[in-house]
Amino acid sequence: MTRLNLADDGDWLTPKETAERLAELTASGDVAPDYYGVGGPVTELENAVAAMFGKEAAVMYPTGTLANMLAARELAAAKRGPRLVVQRDSHVFNDAGDNFTHGIGVTTVPLASEGPSFTAEQLRAEIARTASARVPATIVGVMVETPSRRHANRLFDPIALAEIVALAKAEGIPLILDAARIFIEAAWTDRQVAEITAPFDYVYLSLYKYLDAPFGAVLAGPTAELHGQHHEHRRFGGGLFQMWPAALLANNALTRQQENWTNIRKAGTAVLDGLSALGVETKRLDNDTNVIRVTCNPDHAEAAKRATAMNVKLPPPSGGGYILKMNESWLKTHPQTIANTIASLTR
Repeated sequence: MTRLNLADDGDWLTPKETAERLAELTASGDVAPDYYGVGGPVTELENAVAAMFGKEAAVMYPTGTLANMLAARELAAAKRGPRLVVQRDSHVFNDAGDNFTHGIGVTTVPLASEGPSFTAEQLRAEIARTASARVPATIVGVMVETPSRRHANRLFDPIALAEIVALAKAEGIPLILDAARIFIEAAWTDRQVAEITAPFDYVYLSLYKYLDAPFGAVLAGPTAELHGQHHEHRRFGGGLFQMWPAALLANNALTRQQENWTNIRKAGTAVLDGLSALGVETKRLDNDTNVIRVTCNPDHAEAAKRATAMNVKLPPPSGGGYILKMNESWLKTHPQTIANTIASLTR
């Protein structure tokens, strides 16, 4: 059976497939390497992302952690007691080892409401609290992650987000969008990516979620603020001699994402219909994107063993069943076959 991934946002290339893809993309012999992130496919990728996101400029970084950290550092420059408002369940607050605090002296202020969101009222209260601090402090930015990984790729509540954007603009507070999964959001909200990114001063894109790259991220934003970021890499140990392989792979995958995810959504809808016909219990939550929640209580060890034999990647069980993710691999197998496979593994 063709490889079917039920666990990830991307159908990640194997090392052999990565080498083969690079061989295809360099076969003409006219690919020039970058020099510490300048030139070649890196510059081409930066220009492509900036144009797609409707921003003046973009810079590639070896990691998303570094991209987000240096964006916050830019906002915090010359500010007293810099604080960055984030979601409590965001990547930057939970998975980066408090690097904002230790690396750039920025305090992250986590807010949480229902699901993956917080509210404008919570932000308003934090603005007032910061202004009344005995020791002077400043909110230098608000970072939003959507879709949220820790909430199984649910979208930030769109009404709450619109109110937060309006409040931040009124208060003159810059906005950062963690858009690692922006093409997923675009497909499930029927919008172009530039429409989603328009309110934000900085936009972060991951290169390995579904863009075929083994590492890397791109940060898009104003030219003046991003000027010199290629040198800033080095201050934090991110001055890689050559990043062209990741940039070349990502740029090649970039152009197909909007159409890809529209088709993946259609395939997922067909799979849901197939599962319903088979009597498999599924559910969708408000603002869900590329997930199917299957209610079941299988013998996971046995299910995982059968999945491996079928060339299927199955996630661990969660919340009384499985949270299965749609991705590019779903375009390579007929939806009814996917539904039959899921049914056989979850009963």
